[in-house]
Amino acid sequence: MKRFRQKTRQRQQMLAVLTLTSILSLSVAANAVEPSLGSVNSTLKNRSEAVTSPKQNNRQIPRAVVNAVRREIAREFRVPPGQLRVTSFSQESWPNSCLGLGRPREACAEIFIENGWRIVMSDGEQNWTYRTDGTGRLLRLEGQQTPPSGSLPDSVANGVLRAASEQLNISTSQLRITQSERQDWPDGCLGLARDNERCTGAITPGWRVTVETKQQRLVYRTDRNGSFVRLDERASNMGSSTLPQAASNAILQAASQRTGLRTSELRIVKSQQITTDGCLGLPRPREACTRIALQAWEVTVEAGQQRLVYRSDVNGSQVRLNEAASTISDRNLPKSVADRVLQSASQETGLRTSNLRIVQVDKQSWPDGCLGLYEPNVLCTMAIVPGWRVTVEAGDSRLVYRTNDSGSVVKLDKPGTYAGSGAVPIPRSELPPPLPSNTIFRAIASGGIAGQTTETRLQDDGQVVRLQVIRNGLMAPMQVSRISRQDVQKFQQLLERTEFSQFDQLSYPVSRGADYITITLTGKAGTTRYVDIAANRLPLPLQEVVKAWNQIASGS
Repeated sequence: MKRFRQKTRQRQQMLAVLTLTSILSLSVAANAVEPSLGSVNSTLKNRSEAVTSPKQNNRQIPRAVVNAVRREIAREFRVPPGQLRVTSFSQESWPNSCLGLGRPREACAEIFIENGWRIVMSDGEQNWTYRTDGTGRLLRLEGQQTPPSGSLPDSVANGVLRAASEQLNISTSQLRITQSERQDWPDGCLGLARDNERCTGAITPGWRVTVETKQQRLVYRTDRNGSFVRLDERASNMGSSTLPQAASNAILQAASQRTGLRTSELRIVKSQQITTDGCLGLPRPREACTRIALQAWEVTVEAGQQRLVYRSDVNGSQVRLNEAASTISDRNLPKSVADRVLQSASQETGLRTSNLRIVQVDKQSWPDGCLGLYEPNVLCTMAIVPGWRVTVEAGDSRLVYRTNDSGSVVKLDKPGTYAGSGAVPIPRSELPPPLPSNTIFRAIASGGIAGQTTETRLQDDGQVVRLQVIRNGLMAPMQVSRISRQDVQKFQQLLERTEFSQFDQLSYPVSRGADYITITLTGKAGTTRYVDIAANRLPLPLQEVVKAWNQIASGS
């Protein structure tokens, strides 16, 4: 009986185990076929909110995507496309048409973008990370802070206040922003294109900002982050505040007489209305000035290396130079020195002194009695000699002279003198960006039959970096070489010895030919530009710099 009960109990236990196993198997199978509603909701939620992990494959990023991002950065941040290169990229999937970067109250299409890209691009100083779709038609900048509507970013406010401060010649503390609103401008010039200016045709999001003082109201247009600011003169009611032609002509004539430059070589860069007395606020010694509220103009004229600030009445009958506000390079040049230099230049060129013009003057300390210009079999006193470096323009030639302090010794600086150079100023809009802090020298070559752009930089650690844009923004692999620190120092000494600053903002073009290459050289002391086919006609000091630089850039 006892044995029978044990067998019965064992059979019951085995039956229970078999039953439980069957139930568990059915449960697992059911879960495999039909997930729970909570699991589905969780999966959908994760898909809509999170970006999937990067796909690990060896696909190359499409050229169209690279070009689209490069164009966007160039437009938004005013970075030359040739300076941008891809530093990393990965293929990604994005949850919607906003690429997972939707703005507040923005409607994003719930389209799962499977073959998108994350691309990091750099100009050597700053990185930008963009998300795109598979073609580059959709793209968004990561980490971009979009302020609420009506909230003016600090970068825009500061940029506008700086521009207004320079325009009115007052401190920013005297200005206040009274109105700001978002705008979409029709082009890259913010709808305010200047004469002969080329503007990108893309819509440019930005701001319209109104600035006021106690007496004036200015309206500015900016891009999104305030890196590009322009005054809207029409909206600022400056139509009735335009410098009268009579005053403009009188001021340019006065500046021409002072500098010896033609009026066509002068440029009015700033003008503003002022209220002053009968002496224009610039009384001469023992002059009695009528105390009246005279409407007048203060005008800044750019004349080569000089900036002259004039005041004029409305009709130009009275014009006075505000020397304290001006930057005058020949202010302290003694007349005796100027006369001796002009006489020497007249003898050198055969021109009358009336046809010669002093265009630049610099105070110098020469290393010896020969003024640093050595001649065979001539002994020089070894003592510092204070003096002047004077540049004279004679037709299309420039002569550089060195003198002592009194002008009793005048010597022609033949290495610094050049004839028939045909140099013209480089427009400010065509000047390249300043050098990065770790860069000593840079050359940008563009044009030619291939239409390539190459940028070569010499860094302070001796590294020579070469970047090349082949076509349509496509970058060639970066090339890096190195020179010794001693060679870096030699090149820096060469730039100082040849006084590279004398060529600042000068271009040496050619009159004809379409397949030449234009080279823009930039050092700490300035920027100059020339074409390759005319390199042997450059001023001798500049030829010396070009030769040394070519050796560095070529690695020879």
